Amino acid sequence: MPELGSTLAWTHYAIAPDTISRLASAGEREAERRRWEATEHAITTGEAYRAGALHTGRDVEGIVRWGLDRLREPLDSPRHRAGKIVDRTDAVDVPVLLTGGWFDVFLGPTLELYRRLRRRAEETGGPAPRLVVGPWTHDDLSGRAAGLDFGPEASAGSVDLTALHLRWFDAVLRGDALDSPPVRVFLTGADRWVEADGFPPRDARALELYLTPEGALAPEPAGSGGRRLVSDPASPVPTCGGAVLLFAPFGAGPADQTAVEARPDVVSWRTGPLEEGLTVMGAVRAVVHLVTTGTDADVVVRLCDERPDGTSRVVADGVRRGSARSADPVTGRGERGPLEPGRAYELAVDLWSAAHTFLPGHRIRVDIAPSSSPRWDVGTNTYAPDGECAPPVMAEHTILQGAGRPSRLVLDVVASPL
Repeated sequence: MPELGSTLAWTHYAIAPDTISRLASAGEREAERRRWEATEHAITTGEAYRAGALHTGRDVEGIVRWGLDRLREPLDSPRHRAGKIVDRTDAVDVPVLLTGGWFDVFLGPTLELYRRLRRRAEETGGPAPRLVVGPWTHDDLSGRAAGLDFGPEASAGSVDLTALHLRWFDAVLRGDALDSPPVRVFLTGADRWVEADGFPPRDARALELYLTPEGALAPEPAGSGGRRLVSDPASPVPTCGGAVLLFAPFGAGPADQTAVEARPDVVSWRTGPLEEGLTVMGAVRAVVHLVTTGTDADVVVRLCDERPDGTSRVVADGVRRGSARSADPVTGRGERGPLEPGRAYELAVDLWSAAHTFLPGHRIRVDIAPSSSPRWDVGTNTYAPDGECAPPVMAEHTILQGAGRPSRLVLDVVASPL
């Protein structure tokens, strides 16, 4: 699914100004400056990320055009694969230390690299990867995000990442001993660091919570039925926090979802208040059974921690485009095709991973929406082959539930915080 917003943020704000300043020709600098202003206006008004905007022939600065061209290509295209190592980990035979943040747009690829390198090390006996993940965004390692302060030990400075890197280099280059476990992650909710032999820990188990027609999350599928929402590409659900790299006002972090959840195109399910804490340590995924009136559909699933005061803060989220239901979300390989209106489909949605404790009295909450803009490209509800765009239409999506169509959330959980 194209990460439209982060591509615009990176190319337009981080790369373009310096690139423009380095142009030797004054005329070309002025032309690129005017293109920069046009892109800025499109971002400010929202025109840059409306439905179908990815395929609009807008006159943008060169680096933005390059980024949009990449997004238009299939994920498994040669140009995409040339810059990625995630499906070439067999070629990695050196020790690896991976560092990430729970609210960083690159969290998913970081953890996928870790999983593949770990599996290869187990199969070959080679060096096992090491992993550090903090409560950080892509550009803020302070331990504070979206109005939450994760405590005095949460910042990269408190962890002393530089010293950690130096100890690791001493170990792999000089042969010094490393006496710490290979994984160190910050457990949000409990707000402390934990160490483990792997991620997820070897004793993690899968917990399935089923969506019920009454809006509950239950340990077993119950009843049967569906919950409906209307997807209007002209009025997409706004991105609110999460693992993003966007422009103002779309900041990263565990933002309160209360305003988003009040929209009629967002449907929610939740547990009762927890009697005991529940710790997620590993993958977060969802299985959604969907019927739509369109020939394509986007499904955004968001895992939230609903607090006793009513705030509902995002822990992890993910998206799946119905036409790409058979494609590998990591490599992009696989067939794409339209949905048949009125037919039920099972969509697997990857919410990446989390290390989070839902405290007693809190509720586990799941939101499903048809979009999250500007983070992801807004779908049109109409199928079009790769590289093409179909006119946007409104569509009704129905989320099916019950024993016959068991839509559910699947969490890797541990018996107790480590």
